Amino acid sequence: MLKKTRIVAAVPCAFIASLASASPVAPGVVYTDATGDIAGGIATGGGTLDLVSMEVSSTASDVIFKLTVNGNVGGTDWGKFMIGISTGAGDTSANGNGWGRPINMTSNGGMTRWVGSWVDGGGGSQLWNYSNSSWSGPGSLAGFSFTAGAQSTLTYTVSMASLGVSNGSTIYFDAYSSGGGGTDSAVDALSRSDASIGNWGGPFTTAGIAAGTSASTAGGAFAYTIPAPGALALLGAATLVGSRRRR
Repeated sequence: MLKKTRIVAAVPCAFIASLASASPVAPGVVYTDATGDIAGGIATGGGTLDLVSMEVSSTASDVIFKLTVNGNVGGTDWGKFMIGISTGAGDTSANGNGWGRPINMTSNGGMTRWVGSWVDGGGGSQLWNYSNSSWSGPGSLAGFSFTAGAQSTLTYTVSMASLGVSNGSTIYFDAYSSGGGGTDSAVDALSRSDASIGNWGGPFTTAGIAAGTSASTAGGAFAYTIPAPGALALLGAATLVGSRRRR
């Protein structure tokens, strides 16, 4: 009787190399905020200052923040959107930020990085770092873009190197919207499901750590743990093998 022989297809060297070089995006974690929670008497920019959610994901080298707002940034062409980040390493600031706005963070020792952005005039972004008891910058993000729509999205790509973190690290963060005035505070904060401030000047402080991934009425920072390198490598291998099978 003839023996049955199982034929195994050879795997091209290029495919093996692609497993090592791929930089997959880890599945994102979505942090939500209630809508319609801006105090009366404060302009909402047609809803653009009303934060809806933030999705945070990562690659082997970057952390990606995707902010969704409840209005069309293309129709209003104004608004400032910011992210306060605490890495828990190095110098921290419990008061102030890179833009000198009345927005503070006491969670995890205080703020260590500040991402500021705007959508008017074509848009732009900045990265600020707190060290030696002062804010330094502005520096550049690895990437920034926004997409207008009934609900608009703003995407920030921040290198881990610029944050001073690595795979396996946990960062703490909050997102804010604000007006064009240099003394305007957090018109809406991702961490609060009620009004963050009662007037433009605020101030507002992100404190504590919010539980889970839902909105927090306590105004506590959210935590995101960057996947370890092994998890990203497995994700890349699974993605490439699945793609090859489909082909």
